[in-house]
Amino acid sequence: MRCFLAIELPEHVKDQIEEFKKWVRGRVKFVEKKNLHLTLRFLGDVDPNQVMKALEDVEFKPFTAKLEGIGFFPNERFIRVIWIGVGKGSEEIEKLHEEIERRLGRDERFVPHVTIARAKGRVEVLKREFSSDEFEVSSFSLFRSTLTPKGPIYEVIASFPTRS
Repeated sequence: MRCFLAIELPEHVKDQIEEFKKWVRGRVKFVEKKNLHLTLRFLGDVDPNQVMKALEDVEFKPFTAKLEGIGFFPNERFIRVIWIGVGKGSEEIEKLHEEIERRLGRDERFVPHVTIARAKGRVEVLKREFSSDEFEVSSFSLFRSTLTPKGPIYEVIASFPTRS
């Protein structure tokens, strides 16, 4: 099953991202509001039961986060993905990611971000600043990702609340 781990975003932060999208011009496919999330780890095709077992006792304390800044993959001259970064809370998110990687036996480069669009050609971002309201992070989730002709469908399979 195609899966990923992510922090779900509160609706008011998703609303702020939706407002920012108005500043993006060009041939892009925006991530639907309901699908906006902060990815901790794309897993690919895995057995979700094995993932849940590996992560069932992950310990982390609740923390406050804030989305800030705009970035591009692979870079600003050749934009394929437009994303919003993490300001406050980035250290806690990176520690959580490291713990997840350790438990899953993986180790990949990680840039905490929320993908907002994928470029289909030339893109212009008219406003380069973004800053969301702060929000509480008290869990992360395992999602199933089903690809369809109309776009991906994400479904929460399990949630992992904070423990300390």
